[in-house]
Amino acid sequence: MKRRGGAFLVVIIAISGFGCTPPTTSVAETPTPLPPPATSTPSPVWFPPTATPTLLPTRVITPSPTPALGLGDEVLRDDFDSPGAWQTYRNTTGSAAYEQSQLTLAVIASKGYLTSLRSTPEIENVYLEIALQPNLCQGQDAFGLLLRALNEQNAYRWVITCQAQMRLERLQGGRSLPLSEWITLGEIQVNPLVETRLGVWMYQDRLRLFVNGFEELSLRDPVFTRGQIGVFARAAGDSALSVSFRRLRIYAIDPTLLPSPTLSPSPMLTPKR
Repeated sequence: MKRRGGAFLVVIIAISGFGCTPPTTSVAETPTPLPPPATSTPSPVWFPPTATPTLLPTRVITPSPTPALGLGDEVLRDDFDSPGAWQTYRNTTGSAAYEQSQLTLAVIASKGYLTSLRSTPEIENVYLEIALQPNLCQGQDAFGLLLRALNEQNAYRWVITCQAQMRLERLQGGRSLPLSEWITLGEIQVNPLVETRLGVWMYQDRLRLFVNGFEELSLRDPVFTRGQIGVFARAAGDSALSVSFRRLRIYAIDPTLLPSPTLSPSPMLTPKR
C-alpha cells in the first residue's frame, strides 16, 4: 500500500477460478478500510436488453451519397410543357400523352408494353436526371428509362418494379440481357404519393445509376456509346398501369473536373550497395 494525499490506494484483485469468465478487477480509493467482500456478487450486464427495432428491407448494394460528377454546362431542360419532342400515340395497348407538364404512359392491355423516345438530343457522355411518379402500379409492374437507345429494340434499359426493385439490362434486337442482379431499394416506397428522382451518369463505357441522390449501381459496358433517351412502362398482368415522367435535365460532363484516378503505390526498391 502506498500513501497518497492522505488516502490509501487499495488494489484488490480477485480471481474466481479458471474457465471462460475473465477475472474481475476493481480499483478503489478511500480514507477508510474496505468492508469485507460480499458472499455473492451479481454479474455485470454488459449488453442490457433493448427493444428490437423494426427491420427495413435489406439492400443488396449499400448506396453512397452522390460524389463529384464533373458536371459542365446544361445541355437540355425539359419540363414537358411543349409537345413535339417525345413520341405520343394511342392504341389498343395504351397511350403516351402529355398532360399537366408531364409525359404519362398508360398501359391498359394485359401484359402491355409501351415506350416513348425523345427525338433530340443524342446523348453520349452526360449526366441526366428525371422525376417519375407511378399513378397505378402493383406487384411486378415495371417502368423506367431507355438509355443510349438506337431504337426501342436496342438500348440500355433501367427497370424499376412497383415492389421497389431495380436492375440494368441491355436490349439487343428486342432481347434482354441483365447487366446486374435485382437491387432492393430499401428506403424507396413506390406508390402514387411519392415522386422519385432518377439520375444517370454516362461517360465512355461507364454507367452509374442514382436514386434520390444516392448511387445504387456502377458498371462498365462498351456496347452502346450514344443514342436517344426514352421511357417505358410494362404491365405484369391484367391490371392497368400508369406512370408519369417530369422535369428532365441533361448536363455535359467536363473531363477536366473529374477526380484523378488513384494510382497504386509503386513497390519500394532497395538500392544496390
